[in-house]
Amino acid sequence: MTEPAAVPTFQAKFSHEAKLKELLHRITSLEIKLCSDAAKEFAKLLKSETGGDLLRDYVRGSPKCSELLEAWKLREGKQGMNYVFDLIAVILNHSEGKYNRSDGESVNVSKDLDKFARLLISERLSDIHKEVNSKEWRRQRAALSLAASIVRRGASLASEVSKSFDFKLTEFGRIASEHRRRRPEARVGLLRKSFVGFAMSFLEVGKPGLLRWVLQQRVMYSGVLRGLGNDDDETVVFVLTVLRDRVLVVESLVPPGLRSVLFGSATLEQLVEVCGREGGGDAAEVAFGVLVRVCTDPCNGLMPDSKMRLRGNTKRVLDLMKKLRVTEVQYHRDLLFAIVESKASFGLSYLKEFPYNIENFKSSSW
Repeated sequence: MTEPAAVPTFQAKFSHEAKLKELLHRITSLEIKLCSDAAKEFAKLLKSETGGDLLRDYVRGSPKCSELLEAWKLREGKQGMNYVFDLIAVILNHSEGKYNRSDGESVNVSKDLDKFARLLISERLSDIHKEVNSKEWRRQRAALSLAASIVRRGASLASEVSKSFDFKLTEFGRIASEHRRRRPEARVGLLRKSFVGFAMSFLEVGKPGLLRWVLQQRVMYSGVLRGLGNDDDETVVFVLTVLRDRVLVVESLVPPGLRSVLFGSATLEQLVEVCGREGGGDAAEVAFGVLVRVCTDPCNGLMPDSKMRLRGNTKRVLDLMKKLRVTEVQYHRDLLFAIVESKASFGLSYLKEFPYNIENFKSSSW
């Protein structure tokens, strides 16, 4: 009896090639409807179960990703660049396009995509800057998502982006402070998620030298941290987990002074607010863990330590203690005890300025 399995495999491969040819033809069309629909369909297929095979077929047939570059150039200065950016971001983020030493084919695909990403940095970064500065949230979101997808490909590409990206773009600073407007529109949330993703992508890579340099981009990171109180739990957990695992560790080589700057008074207040969220949850738990680490470990720049010759920032810690709602929130109470246990003098200072009126001494029962 003949085994029929080979026929469907051949048909599937033929179908893949035919679909790729069709999509690439439409993506490089001047008609925005054809281009946008094809880009969305391509991205959707890449996210499906057979997306890895589709990606490999594409890169094997077009190692320089020339069709994507052609679509980019065709849409330059025109409407619809965000569709091209979104598609490229999906491709560069795809797990099957990342380096995997045990898979020879994966190595070749990842090298080709790295070359493509490097080309975008060296020759097309100005286009990304233009999209970030466009004042149109969809274009800004797509540009930041694309930049993050390049950074996440590894330390080398992350370093190149950090050296070339203009962190002083006018709109970049405005996007960073968007949380202060407290506007509920979905577009603001989506744009902020892309901004946060871009900022944290450098930290996710975790290269020590890069961490020290990029954390000095204060506008970017203050924009991330000072808006956490208005973020959803998923975003809060993502940001704080990356900080905890990549920055607040010995291996990061980030000095106490820089860590102290990162966790300024406004940021600490945001974390305290997250800790006190009704119902607690993962975000509150992670925020509590980060606060304990930041406020009790001298390596993080706040807790003084004479043996390590670290002055710390006693005033900032004490100010934080006085803002804790220890009679209402368990995490606040536990944080207060953790700080006092770490250094008893904080307990004495706290009692001197005790923020609660235990009893009215003028009453007849005093």
